[in-house]
Amino acid sequence: MNRITSLVKKYPTAAFFILTFVLSWGGGLITDTVWEATQSVPLTLPLALLSAAPLSAVLIVNAVLGGKASVSALLRKFTIWRVGWRWYMIALFLLPALALAAIYLNVLLGAPAPTVAAFGSWSALPGAFALRLVNPFDGPMLEELGWRGFAQTRMQKHYTPLTANLILALLVTLWHLQYIPSGGYAWIYVPATIASTILYGWVYNATGGSVLLTLMMHATEPLLWVSFTGADETRAMGIRVLIYVVTATIVVLLTGKNLGRKEAAPAQTGLDNIAVSASA
Repeated sequence: MNRITSLVKKYPTAAFFILTFVLSWGGGLITDTVWEATQSVPLTLPLALLSAAPLSAVLIVNAVLGGKASVSALLRKFTIWRVGWRWYMIALFLLPALALAAIYLNVLLGAPAPTVAAFGSWSALPGAFALRLVNPFDGPMLEELGWRGFAQTRMQKHYTPLTANLILALLVTLWHLQYIPSGGYAWIYVPATIASTILYGWVYNATGGSVLLTLMMHATEPLLWVSFTGADETRAMGIRVLIYVVTATIVVLLTGKNLGRKEAAPAQTGLDNIAVSASA
């Protein structure tokens, strides 16, 4: 067993975060450079998939921890679906409802009322939602298995769920900063990123470790929104961020430091047993 493998098995959570930042930041830069130089899809695609961290990072780390069995147990978190209809309602409609509330408040404060057409094609929503569920380069599939399925689960063994998710929120926010130069992220989003990490963590805990539900919830996040202009757009984003923060605060007040955690589903237990055996 080489030294790197030993370190990964001894410090799997730290290894996951380090590999996530190395692959997504460094690997992404290499991928962009190769693409600009060659315009070759066969050459660039493998690099792009490798740099699609945290997804790639969590699969690599789990392969080191326990091989195929560990990776399979992790992936089975996508199959935890018997969670009660109310959690499907929360996963599918909470974030769109918060977005609509932000739009409504912005109009009350003087922004022009958007037309139905401003929301885009309603018939395209199911397709956009489905694509976000499976696209490894988009936020939901790219992030959920790593942040929730692996990191949150392990961090909650050492900290209370609330503390673990606050630490995770800071690391997730730091990871998102790479998108600022391209305009894919902005400093105003930082409080919303922290708040959404709490919300996803709450749903993950309350459903017994269902990555499927947090994947669905994450996929709904941008689907219902309209663009304003100038000061109206700035105010709209500020209102949306504030609503996220208020909602996360209410969840914390209602659930306390436990943040909805309950007994893990069988897929989670299996993963933990494999991980313990691999690090023994």
